[in-house]
Amino acid sequence: MSTPNTTRSVGPEWDPRIVVLLRPDGRLQLGWRPGKAVVLTPPDGIDGRDLQALLRLMDGHTSIATIMWTATGRGISAAVMTELLAELTAGGYLRASRGERADTGSIRVHGQGPLSDSIAQALRHGSSSVHRSHGYRSSHVVAGWRNALVVLTDDVVTDPRLCADLVRYGIPHLAVHLRDGCGVVGPMVLPGHSSCLRCADITRAAHDPDWLHLAAQLLGSAGYADPAMIHATTALALSEIESAINASEATAPASLFSTLEIDLVPYRITTRRWPRQTSCSCHYLAPVTGAGGIRQT
Repeated sequence: MSTPNTTRSVGPEWDPRIVVLLRPDGRLQLGWRPGKAVVLTPPDGIDGRDLQALLRLMDGHTSIATIMWTATGRGISAAVMTELLAELTAGGYLRASRGERADTGSIRVHGQGPLSDSIAQALRHGSSSVHRSHGYRSSHVVAGWRNALVVLTDDVVTDPRLCADLVRYGIPHLAVHLRDGCGVVGPMVLPGHSSCLRCADITRAAHDPDWLHLAAQLLGSAGYADPAMIHATTALALSEIESAINASEATAPASLFSTLEIDLVPYRITTRRWPRQTSCSCHYLAPVTGAGGIRQT
């Protein structure tokens, strides 16, 4: 397994997705998305342009000490700056210093097809190391996986032995596949804390008694979709992967206990719920692993 990388650096980093604009009255506008942008009023006696300049210093490479020294030179006290930094961090505008951020753990993309290629290529631009695999041989292989998350791609129906082993070894996993030309992302499985892929099969079989017979025919096959759908499914999968890696109790992935099903004509995303089933083997297979967050390795 690749050794996690920790980048040496120093100070807070402004979220580069959020632009900082100066309004005519001296207030700062954080972002410009309707309904989401926030207007920040500088403390009394502080020029908005000085505050804007300080925010630009927060690039992840400038130390807190330098930021505080610069703020003092512009008439902003350390106490005011400390409070502002705390508010901006709580609001999600500032990221932790690079020195405090290790990489997000390795992600395994398991499968063979257009989705596995697309997702793996996109993940390589992030901070996680990416491992590739496909097929299923024995549980001894899965026992050696030390990944923060396994993304099960392309196979319309995942080998039930692989599903059981992922649960048995407590490895979080996300299913992503194509079905009848549409994309399906989820469910996200946190072993011992959420429904699993077999729970979904049990739920589906309750509505269609022939489902397991049909699923056996789909085993080992991959779906097909146009390039636009492959890209759309990849984008949604990446969003769920990021949500899982950065998950908290307040921001659980949307695919937890659910599948997100994409259709482009007309465009819509349908959420389908898959509750945990008391008759499923995941109740006794899954190890006890804390609060159910994505584990770091």
